[in-house]
Formats: sequence, structure tokens, C-alpha cells
Amino acid sequence: MSQALPRRTRAYGTYAAIALFIVVYLGVLGVVLAPRETIAVHSGAIFMDEE
Repeated sequence: MSQALPRRTRAYGTYAAIALFIVVYLGVLGVVLAPRETIAVHSGAIFMDEE
């Protein structure tokens, strides 16, 4: 007698969690490996000196 196993449905929540993890992981890598000039923020004090 052969018994068929029920089909396994893949949860979209699992795929969403994996995708979110990959996006966050790549974002952190981008911040860590980016050159300082890319991330540097200029304060408003620079513009006030030009008066």
C-alpha cells in the first residue's frame, strides 16, 4: 500500500524573513566597508562661515 505524503506549502513569511536578513546584512556590510568620504556628514557650521 503506497501512502502519499501531503504537499508541503512554503510559507511566504519564511522567504520574507530571509530576504529581510539579506538586506540588513548587505546594508551593514555596505556601511562597514564604505570609504569615510561616502558616509561623512558635513555640519551646517561650514555654511555659516561663508557669511
